[in-house]
Amino acid sequence: MLGWRSSKAAVCLLLGWAALAPSGASAQQSGQRLYEQICAACHEGGDETAPERKELAALAPERIIRALSPGGLMAGPGGRLAAGEREAVAAFLTRAPQPAATASREPLRNDRSNPDLYVDGIPYPARRIADPRDSAAARRAPAWPAPPLEKGVYKAESWEERNLQITVMATGLSSPRAIEFLPGGEMLITERAGALRILRNGVLDPEPVRGTPTVAVLGTATGFMDIELHPRFSENGLIYLSYHKPAFGKFGVNAIFRGRWNGREIVDGKDIFLSDDVDALYSRLHFGPDGKLYATIGCPGVGTDESISRAQDTADYAGKTLRLNDDGTTPSDNPFAGVKGYNPEIYTLGHRVNLGLALNPWTQEFWVSEHGPQGGDEINILRPGLNYGWPIISDGRYYSGRKVSEIPYRDGLTRPHISYVPSIAPGGMVFYTGDRFPAWKGNLFVGSMRMSNAPRTGHLERIVFNDKWEVVRSEMLLVDFHQRIRDVEQGPDGALYVITDEGTSSVVMKIEPGAASG
Repeated sequence: MLGWRSSKAAVCLLLGWAALAPSGASAQQSGQRLYEQICAACHEGGDETAPERKELAALAPERIIRALSPGGLMAGPGGRLAAGEREAVAAFLTRAPQPAATASREPLRNDRSNPDLYVDGIPYPARRIADPRDSAAARRAPAWPAPPLEKGVYKAESWEERNLQITVMATGLSSPRAIEFLPGGEMLITERAGALRILRNGVLDPEPVRGTPTVAVLGTATGFMDIELHPRFSENGLIYLSYHKPAFGKFGVNAIFRGRWNGREIVDGKDIFLSDDVDALYSRLHFGPDGKLYATIGCPGVGTDESISRAQDTADYAGKTLRLNDDGTTPSDNPFAGVKGYNPEIYTLGHRVNLGLALNPWTQEFWVSEHGPQGGDEINILRPGLNYGWPIISDGRYYSGRKVSEIPYRDGLTRPHISYVPSIAPGGMVFYTGDRFPAWKGNLFVGSMRMSNAPRTGHLERIVFNDKWEVVRSEMLLVDFHQRIRDVEQGPDGALYVITDEGTSSVVMKIEPGAASG
């Protein structure tokens, strides 16, 4: 069960336990809830050393109770259970019929009895606790910074648009996270530490835009995240910012801030959505064709099962896509509106960390890029109410090298549309619709920060589809620049613009057709 590691699973399989006598329905229901909370992440495929649930069904109840009791094989998670709760888990496992594997519709219940995980006043695990699966046994090589880029014009080649001109327009950005164009062509850029920068006529203003909220910077996947214009921006001037708001002392929670652009700064700003989560990572924003605001909130990427399983907790915002009205309220037609145990804002669930959110203009569906741990990066097509499986199914491995799930599929959970093994650390993405690159129309461009955890391997991934949106080929662009590509957008001029994520050496690059070779 949670925390079951190394050879303990094999020991249990050798015990030859038998089946249980009947037990009450209420005990089974209580046992199911407890099983899903503390056991399922391992025994439903998350730990290749743990017996599957169907194997546990053959065990005698007294042996399961003994394993969960102090001094037993599962004394770690079992120590959090009272005697009656251990009996209920045994009753559920050995008495309940084994249904086809489907995603549970019951929310997880976080167990607050572990003081090492929880902080008073915070509803979710707040203290980042390392787990052996998060650390590789092999020695890590020393850091290898990317080569700095200077302003200037560079030549490059690609497959179907042979001659490219790459212009480094601005240097000296500090860990930028997202770019957004104003109708006049100015580019707004969010920086992780809290600054909003503006690029006018190719020149980066040295002063940040005023009127932005105070940001909590707690790590690389927190801080100032995304920026999005209202669909009727030309009429109302509304700008939306996603960020981590300082809360609970040294912690932060995901928030969406809305203000009005007056041509120079943001005014009349206020938070329109404030979650109660902590240790929930990256966020992205995008308005849909229905006029609703879609927002991703990442799940803790590493840590204990209590942390990473938050993506499956339907009363938790971590690891979810949200669907909101433009004022931050909840639409009445959301898939879980009015469903007991679900946050009503939830549109999809079971995500790890989504760093890209793009609308496919041909299908009118949202696509998201998602980070796996080591391999198992994904591109998913969002559909209302679906569960995308993290951490129950994944094609990736933990940083120790162990598989996340021995069998990376399960009834009721959605497989990725595209899966990357090895990983590419996908960032922002955009579908190309312009005319300056005719051969690229309909292609998906995805920022990549590194391949297979190796430095200097970032690039811009170009993906080509058939008429059913199935992948037929892909190409790595900008790979010779050795930069981490954080975000990519199509500009009003039909060129592509990217930002790199290289600390204080980050840059803005423009990709456009070069002169035809003679």
